Amino acid sequence: MKNNIENKAEDRRKNKLISKLPLFSSPFSVLLFLFLSSVLFTSCEDVIDVKLNDENLNLFGVEASITTQDEPGVFLYKTLQVNQDTEYPGISGAVVSVSDNASPANSVTLVEDEQKKGFYSVPQNVSFKGIAGREYTLTIQAEGTTITAKEQLARVEPIDSIRVFPSMRGNKLFLAVFTYGKETPGIGNFYKWDVFVNDSLLTNGQRLAVASDEFVDGNYISGLEVYTDFHNTDKAAEERKINLGDTIYVKHTSISKFAYYFYFQMINQSGTGSLFSVPPANIKSNFTSSDGKPVLGLFTARDVSVSNKVIVDQKIEDQLRKLK
Repeated sequence: MKNNIENKAEDRRKNKLISKLPLFSSPFSVLLFLFLSSVLFTSCEDVIDVKLNDENLNLFGVEASITTQDEPGVFLYKTLQVNQDTEYPGISGAVVSVSDNASPANSVTLVEDEQKKGFYSVPQNVSFKGIAGREYTLTIQAEGTTITAKEQLARVEPIDSIRVFPSMRGNKLFLAVFTYGKETPGIGNFYKWDVFVNDSLLTNGQRLAVASDEFVDGNYISGLEVYTDFHNTDKAAEERKINLGDTIYVKHTSISKFAYYFYFQMINQSGTGSLFSVPPANIKSNFTSSDGKPVLGLFTARDVSVSNKVIVDQKIEDQLRKLK
């Protein structure tokens, strides 16, 4: 990925702007992950697209999460050939449970959604939200196989605030979302930011922002750019994601080291795929299976801090540089 924005001559200003995005927008090492997704996971915020070799067919895949704000959700499916452009088939009839390492341990058995095959959630009138500092174990029994995964739910510092104003990376042509807040002291923290516009997840499946604290341990982070609304300026009306009157907020979340590097592998794979490319290896998941076969997907446990809400008013909109 190139590290600059290509400037067009004035007589071509109205043509498509080609953005060569930098991987790192600050010392916080934020990685903006751009990739297409083919997994429909309606009840969880992450959409994971894992490239498969044709020889690795009929494997289990699991997408699962628990947060301090949301009940656990699990989607269990079987893999398809890479040339099959359909949803992954969900698996019914599994026994799915989540437990923690408290003493005594707490656990809950999930039930399958009647409307979505293979999706499991907590029963009605049951609450089992994550608690920072605890380790969570997901156990799935399906088709004679037991699948397990463990994740530590790390605490995240509360986000102070967010602001919306033009990004310098696009020469003030595009609005961006910036966060402000203190980084948790102690090396080895990892983060993910979910950006919402009008209560819809903006970063779902196409762009993810994650970071490690390697260079900023314990510092106050002022103006971290976690989303930039890059678009074709000739088609702003259709392609802009952030518009006048929209309401923006951010969920600042902790993720594990494993999840951070899982996403890192995803962006590496998204850069491959030419006609002559070597088929990519499956991304290693944090699941193990009793039959010894690989299991695809990811189980995440996240602490969540929700920001203030910002309404894109005329004052913010007027800061954008208009093409003539």
